[in-house]
Amino acid sequence: MDILKKIFGKNSIHLKVVRMFYNNNGYFNNITGLANTLNVSHVTVRKVINDLVDAGILREMTIGKSMVIKANDESPYLKALFDFLGAVQSIRESKSIEDIIERRAKETSFGRMGAGM
Repeated sequence: MDILKKIFGKNSIHLKVVRMFYNNNGYFNNITGLANTLNVSHVTVRKVINDLVDAGILREMTIGKSMVIKANDESPYLKALFDFLGAVQSIRESKSIEDIIERRAKETSFGRMGAGM
């Protein structure tokens, strides 16, 4: 299975998990906590975590008696994925700013036209 299929999978749960770690630097949780947060079954989360661990995006580690999942900060795939998500977010934010500027320009132009009447 190629790396992108392991990361994004056949459903959006993979992406939701990745975004949780992307949006919360230093975030970690166990399988049960992730399942509750995502409102999906423990089995579903386990499959997604296995894929993302196999892809090198996440890693499992033991803290006390608990097994937790966290981002694999040493992975070049994680860095590339987070850079990609950041680029997509930046494009989306830039597009939103352009839309606001364009809308305000139209409102200003329309207001000027109405003022001359």
